[in-house]
Amino acid sequence: MQNIQEQAALTYQNNLSFFQENFPEVYEKIDLLSHAIETNQYKENYSLEYKNDYFDVLDLNSSQYLYGDSSVELAKKAAKEINYKKNEGVIETFYNFSFTPEAVELANNEDPTSSKFILTAPIINFTTNILDKKTTTMKQIYKFIFFGIGLAVHLSEIDKKINAHMYLIIENNLEIFRLSLFVTDYSHLAKESELYFSIMEDDDTFKHSFEKFYHNSFIRNNYIKYSLFYPEYKAKIASIQKFIVSQSNMTYQQDKLLLKNVKVLKTIEEEYKFFDVSKHYKNTPFSNQPVILVAAGPSLNKEIQWLQKNAPYAIVVALFMTLPILDKHNIKPDVIIHVDENMSIVDKTIEKISNKELTKDSLFFLAPSIECSHFSTLTSKDKIFVFEDRTRYRFDKGFIEAFSVGEVSYALTLLWDTHEIYLLGLDLALDAETKQTHAEGHESAKDKSGLVDIQESDSVSLRGSELYVKGNFTDRVSTTPLFDMSRIMVNSFTNKYKQEYQKIYNLNNGAYFINTVAKKSAEINLSQTHKVKNTKLIAEIKEFCTTHASATMDENEKRAFDERVEDALHKKELILNFANQKSPSIGQFQKSFNATAEQLIVTPSNSFNELAQIYIIYLENIGGYIGDFFNTSSLDNPKRNIKHFQKIIATQFLKIVDKYLNGLKEIEV
Repeated sequence: MQNIQEQAALTYQNNLSFFQENFPEVYEKIDLLSHAIETNQYKENYSLEYKNDYFDVLDLNSSQYLYGDSSVELAKKAAKEINYKKNEGVIETFYNFSFTPEAVELANNEDPTSSKFILTAPIINFTTNILDKKTTTMKQIYKFIFFGIGLAVHLSEIDKKINAHMYLIIENNLEIFRLSLFVTDYSHLAKESELYFSIMEDDDTFKHSFEKFYHNSFIRNNYIKYSLFYPEYKAKIASIQKFIVSQSNMTYQQDKLLLKNVKVLKTIEEEYKFFDVSKHYKNTPFSNQPVILVAAGPSLNKEIQWLQKNAPYAIVVALFMTLPILDKHNIKPDVIIHVDENMSIVDKTIEKISNKELTKDSLFFLAPSIECSHFSTLTSKDKIFVFEDRTRYRFDKGFIEAFSVGEVSYALTLLWDTHEIYLLGLDLALDAETKQTHAEGHESAKDKSGLVDIQESDSVSLRGSELYVKGNFTDRVSTTPLFDMSRIMVNSFTNKYKQEYQKIYNLNNGAYFINTVAKKSAEINLSQTHKVKNTKLIAEIKEFCTTHASATMDENEKRAFDERVEDALHKKELILNFANQKSPSIGQFQKSFNATAEQLIVTPSNSFNELAQIYIIYLENIGGYIGDFFNTSSLDNPKRNIKHFQKIIATQFLKIVDKYLNGLKEIEV
């Protein structure tokens, strides 16, 4: 027994050294807990016990054992259950699309910006035709997740069987994790595998931990195997699925970024003014007058009378899609913001505005990928300002990148040095009674009463799943993964831009935002604290915006533009070399593909590059399918398939670079 105790103590010390050197954030948690136990500041809930040649954990409160049987034998059983099948014990990171031969033929002849499937359909179709996940198996398990570990005995047994390249180890109970350090040598796992840990993390921190694991070697993401130690950890799987569907390659795919790139270049050519969003301004016309930020959430309809009453005493910053509602109630916006590139929605919204004088004095802030000429019936060019989001051609002017216009508008009001902000219609949650997504009359308003709880589903949809978050006035509110992404971004902008003196009042019966004050509209009467805004203020706002905007590139931006052309030509040459290489084996083909892909995502001079970003998103979308091809056992006719696959991939790569180059060549800088 003494030898067992000595060995456990030695294993523990070795683990402490291992974590201190390689995972200091985990070591710090262990060290704090150990110190609290030693100084009687923390009463232990669990006891490590050795019985009948195995370790178990006794719950001191319930007198129940964690294993209740041989942890060694249970570990062997857990390892035995792990297999190389693609349809058992896996988290799929892709949608199961299928395409007819006619659809693939159509995709081969279409412009790459016309649909997200134009560049992916040929590859998905090829791989799914020869790699049926019901009948084919993996050669190697590259990525593996442990959902809960107990004493981690099964980690070693599973590793002996699969020897995965990467492990993500998740354990919410720090005390039990600390006990595992007496039993399992984690440094042994790290000898041939890369380890990632999520130990006692909240949702946001867990998201970052998973993100590192997920993005490393993303070509291996198609099938991520896992072991579930605690049944309640199924909620973590739902969190991971929510994270996956919210990735940029899922929400803003390569066709959109490629088309955005072309449209931004057109806006530059047409000499619209780019407003500088790279700084937080001081003492602006926004500083001394409150701003009401009007978004299109369900609370807008409910508080419209309050807005009518208080709008004369505030600068009204409105999302473009709220204009029909504002028009109906004769509320004139001072600043209008829009970022959605869907021009048919813009046209439908304009048609709903009966008073064409509504916006004649308003300033417009638009994403440069929007066709600004569409707004000519509402305003003049001198009142339009643009700012970049996912491109960086005018990089000296900064950028604001977000999921939707709501959080973009919020960021702008903070950067303009608004001291007093009232959020109205920025619910980012469903209406508690009607389950509506937006205010009545909004072009995108939807009834979401049929949503599926994210915890009760095997899959997650950005718009079709339901989850609950902390409410502004209530304990919790119902929302969607898409809204939740925006909520997280609002909080991120608060941390990034909000100054201590800026006060933010949330009037919505929606989601809670950090560092904001929940305030009922009935408690607010701006006429008692502020004067009516006048035409002089509106003129000062325009002068401020014009002073900090420019329509032409500076020398640094022009130089970077020329670098883009050179880089694109270089990437095209790499692709042509890849297309012409002989690939007699899967190994050689894989090596050639990896080398080419690595070069395509490289940016010149380590600066931002739109083409590299497009390839990153595209490779994340197709990488799993290609990785599946490389990692499938007993592939039929590998030589013939390799040559055909190589041609398909090279063709899609060339479509991207040619479209990008054509956009660059059409303008003069």
